[in-house]
Amino acid sequence: MKIDASLAFPENVGPQRVGTSGTSPTQNQADTVGLTSDEVQFSVDGDKVQQLTTELASLPDVRQENVATLSQAIEQGSYTVTDAQIAQAMSSELLGKVS
Repeated sequence: MKIDASLAFPENVGPQRVGTSGTSPTQNQADTVGLTSDEVQFSVDGDKVQQLTTELASLPDVRQENVATLSQAIEQGSYTVTDAQIAQAMSSELLGKVS
């Protein structure tokens, strides 16, 4: 494919130039529309987040008393789960806690 650099763009297709006043057409449009700048404010207290993070880190990953109870029930054959309980647990895992 050959590109001919001598071809010029028509004036109505060429890039827009900044006017002599120093403002671009986009700035003039923003002034007419009345756009304002955005502001963001976080309401979360950093100290509270740090405290909760520390408390969470101190919790055990595995609750041994629950594991022991369930293990004993499985060994004795007394641990039963209904199909509805399995379905509820699966949907909660996939979709989040449903009330």
